[in-house]
Amino acid sequence: MAQALRLLSPPTPSPCLPKLSSLPFPPRPLPCLPCRRRYALRAAASSPHPDLDLLPFDGDAGGPATTSIDVDSVTEAELKENGFRSTRRTKLVCTIGPATCAAEQLEALAVSGMNVARVNMCHGTHDWHRGVIRQVRRLNEEKGFAVAVMMDTQGSEIHMGDLGGAASAKAEDGEIWTFSVRSFNSPLPERTISVNYDGFAEDVRVGDELLVDGGMVRFEVIEKIGPDVKCRCNDPGLLLPRANLTFWRNDRLIRERNAMLPTISSKDWLDIDFGISEGVDFIAVSFVKSAEVISHLKSYIAARCRDK
Repeated sequence: MAQALRLLSPPTPSPCLPKLSSLPFPPRPLPCLPCRRRYALRAAASSPHPDLDLLPFDGDAGGPATTSIDVDSVTEAELKENGFRSTRRTKLVCTIGPATCAAEQLEALAVSGMNVARVNMCHGTHDWHRGVIRQVRRLNEEKGFAVAVMMDTQGSEIHMGDLGGAASAKAEDGEIWTFSVRSFNSPLPERTISVNYDGFAEDVRVGDELLVDGGMVRFEVIEKIGPDVKCRCNDPGLLLPRANLTFWRNDRLIRERNAMLPTISSKDWLDIDFGISEGVDFIAVSFVKSAEVISHLKSYIAARCRDK
C-alpha cells in the first residue's frame, strides 16, 4: 500500500478557527485559499446537543456562543444543503489522465467532490504532469476549491517499455513474444517487449506464467536466451505501454523479484525532485520494505525544501 508523505509542515492554526472543546464534532482543517468564505456557527449554549446555524460571518455574529470557520466552495455547498452533522467525511482521490486533465474536466471532478488529484509517474512526461499540477492550482485559486495534489512514484514494479511508441499491441493465442532487458536503439523487433528490470531474465524460469497488467494478457515462459525470455501467449489480449508485469510459479506469485529492486529507483528520485519543485502536497511510495525508507525520504524532502 502506498505510503503518503506531506511535503509541507501543517499550517499554523488560524486564531479564527474554533477550539475542539467548543464543538460537538472535530473541525476539518483546510488549505489556505484566497477564495475561501468565512461562516459563523451559532449554537444555543443551554442545549446539551445544540442545533447549529450557518451564517455568513461579519464580525460578531452573536456573542460568546458564536465562533467562525473557513470553508471552500464545495464544503460551503454541502453545509448549506446538509448541515454540519451530515457533511461528507470520506476523501476522494482521483487519478488524472489524458481524458480528465483539461480545465473543464478537472472542475467537474472538483464539483463532484474530488479532494486529491493523483498524478501517476509511471505514465507521461514531467511537462505533462506540470501542466496538470498547475491546472489544479489555478482551479483552487480561481474557483475556491481545496484540491490537493498527490504524486505517485513508479516504485519497484517490473514494467514493460513503451512499445516503440505504439499506442497498443495485440497478443494472439499461441504467438511467441520476446521479453528483453536489452536496450534497443532502433525500432523494436516484431513481437518484442522491453522490460525495465535488469534481473528479469535471471529471476524467471521456464514454465513460469507471466501476467501483463494483472492478468489482462497471459504468457508462458518457454525459453531463456541470455537477456531474452521467449514466451507463448496462452490468454490473448491488448498490451498497453508501461503495463506492469508479474510472474507466477506453481500457482504462486513470485515475490522474490522485489528483493533486488530498490524501493525508490533512480527514476523515482528524479520524479521526487520534480514534485518538490512543483510543490505537490503528497508523495506516494509503493513497495516500502522498511521504516528506514520513509525516514530517508522525509529527511531528503526536508533538506530539499530548506534549500529552496
